[in-house]
Amino acid sequence: MKRFLRYINPVNHLGDTHYSFIFPLVCNILLCILSEVFAYGIVRNPSIVGNYIIFLNVAFIIYFSFRDGIIGGIISTCITIFYYFYIITTRHYTGQQLDSGVETTFILALIYSLLAITIGWLKQTIDKLIEREANEKKHLETIIQQLPVGVLITDAKGKLTRRNKQVDIILGTKIPIGFIFGKDTLPSEKINNKPIIPSKAPLMEAIQKGKSVMGKEFTYTRNDKKTLTLRVSSAPIQNKKNQIVAAVSIINDITHQKELEKQKDDFLSLASHELKTPLTSLKMFIDLQKMEFQKQDMKKITYYNQRISDQTNKIKELVNDLLNVSRIQTGKLAFTLESFDIVEVICDAVEGLQATANNHKIQIISRKKCMVRADRYRIYQVLVNLISNAIKYSPNGKKIIVRLKEDTTNVVISVQDFGIGIDKEQQVKIFNKLYQVSNSTEQTFPGLGLGLYISKEIVDRHKGKLWVESTPGKGSTFFFSLKLSKTS
Repeated sequence: MKRFLRYINPVNHLGDTHYSFIFPLVCNILLCILSEVFAYGIVRNPSIVGNYIIFLNVAFIIYFSFRDGIIGGIISTCITIFYYFYIITTRHYTGQQLDSGVETTFILALIYSLLAITIGWLKQTIDKLIEREANEKKHLETIIQQLPVGVLITDAKGKLTRRNKQVDIILGTKIPIGFIFGKDTLPSEKINNKPIIPSKAPLMEAIQKGKSVMGKEFTYTRNDKKTLTLRVSSAPIQNKKNQIVAAVSIINDITHQKELEKQKDDFLSLASHELKTPLTSLKMFIDLQKMEFQKQDMKKITYYNQRISDQTNKIKELVNDLLNVSRIQTGKLAFTLESFDIVEVICDAVEGLQATANNHKIQIISRKKCMVRADRYRIYQVLVNLISNAIKYSPNGKKIIVRLKEDTTNVVISVQDFGIGIDKEQQVKIFNKLYQVSNSTEQTFPGLGLGLYISKEIVDRHKGKLWVESTPGKGSTFFFSLKLSKTS
């Protein structure tokens, strides 16, 4: 029943441009039939119909013009006129009565047609305007939902009327946030560790002052304890009379951007420090060497030469790391593939690092020949990075173990240390650029935090995999896989 009532209610058809032909036709024919039944079967006075049918027909014409536009009004008019001629014919009008009936019918036909066309045209115009507005709203809603920033729209009193899905993704909650609305604030909510003042909320400022509020930054802690840095901008929405009818607020999560800025600042500071140390040492050894040249002490001159070479190599390594990162980001890191015995490269890397390993003994488990197809220098670079890290992050360790394990298609090389280890939270970050491992004592280690990032990019380019297994306080084991050479 409710469905039927909704169907016949003309208001429910506002904005509907699909107009019915059958419904007005059936209803008007049914009205005519009922009128005849009433005239002949109930009151048994056919002439009485003419006194009331005009009012009913006018009501029907207005109704169908308003419900189904011009087509509904014209159908209703046509059937009404046909019914009037039917009455004139069946009632056997003659003489002056016939002339008057025909003349009246033609006049009513003209009036009804004008009424149907006027109301129907107004109805169709309104429908087009409503449909256009609905389409614009749908377009706007689609755009709002696809924006990568959070969008909140309120009325002039600050009551939420619309929000996009990105708001919930950013804020992690479906509860309106006080620093945005200034209303419905949770008692425990704080921004920048200070209680929220509703009048200072960007959106409420825009409503109350009628001016845009641009780029306010907040530190916000979500329910899941994740702390975000948000940039919020708000603006009032005014009508033609410059009255504020709504307000919009844009929420941009700039946490990652802030982290990148911090990483950049940390990198510049760290790079300056890392380059300054060998340069200072280099200058000192050169000055000392000058003094020894005057004394002709060849033993000390040789010693200082070695130290100068060491410091120069450190600078070279730092510069190479920076160049490699730049080449990786621009896709210009060159590779020269060849088949070679990976054990030979491991032995070269171990031999080169053993002299600088201090108290560590670097052991190679399994020296069985194993041919791979890769870039020899880049794989050597990966091994040097992993073994150097193992030495650096196990200051109290006594040994480093390098293992090989192969199957039918791959070889897996692992480097194990017995140092500080890496907790689960840090394990997902260590392959990021500029990230450095720290332990519970906040002990720091030298370096730019680029070695693992470069190593992972190299292994990925070889279609291999680089990963870590670690237990804090017990050490770490880094693994990387390479495809075996088909010609081995």
